[in-house]
Amino acid sequence: MRQICAIRWCGETRPARKPGCLTTIYLIRHAQSLPHPEQAEPDWPLSARGEAQARGLIPVLRALGIQRLQCSPYRRCRDTLAPFADDAGLAVIPDEGLRERRIAPVWMRDFREVWRRSWKDFSYALEGGESSWTCRARIAAAVEATVARHTGGIIGLGSHGNAIGLFMNYVDPAFGLQEATRIRTPEILKVVHRGGKFTWDRTFSAGPEFEELATDFRATPGVIA
Repeated sequence: MRQICAIRWCGETRPARKPGCLTTIYLIRHAQSLPHPEQAEPDWPLSARGEAQARGLIPVLRALGIQRLQCSPYRRCRDTLAPFADDAGLAVIPDEGLRERRIAPVWMRDFREVWRRSWKDFSYALEGGESSWTCRARIAAAVEATVARHTGGIIGLGSHGNAIGLFMNYVDPAFGLQEATRIRTPEILKVVHRGGKFTWDRTFSAGPEFEELATDFRATPGVIA
């Protein structure tokens, strides 16, 4: 007798084959933002270039067949996914577990040393900030919970560079500082979940159209990183 696993989408239960139900996750880093010392970090908007990148993501994300969107509640993540969500007729569901790692409670224009040290020592944290261990556990729990609720689906998760990098380290401990530094604005990484295990799809490419959009995160206006 063939086993099935249940997939729940907005109260509807759909059957899927088991064992080995495959859940596809696209981790989507926000487009280029515009940090400002007088604004709370969750309120930072996209830059003009970031707004153009968000519009350019519409055909890129459409091609991935995403069925569900969850997102950090931070404005720059919501605004990155909004054009695609409107085009696809999808709701963007806020998920507090996908928020960025809190490095410090105050503005930091230059956080290079904190960034490097945080990848060397996952227990390191500034006063009032999160350690890498804490952020990694939080985002991993959020993704695990999403997969448990929506097994077998294709899910887009909007988040941030540090948080995504730490989740990728959870998936593959070899993912470290060098790999995290290569995460652009925006970025799309593909992870699959099957048989209780996450695997990073290193062969995935979002295509040439996306490559023309993405910028080095160190080009973010007003930030030294």
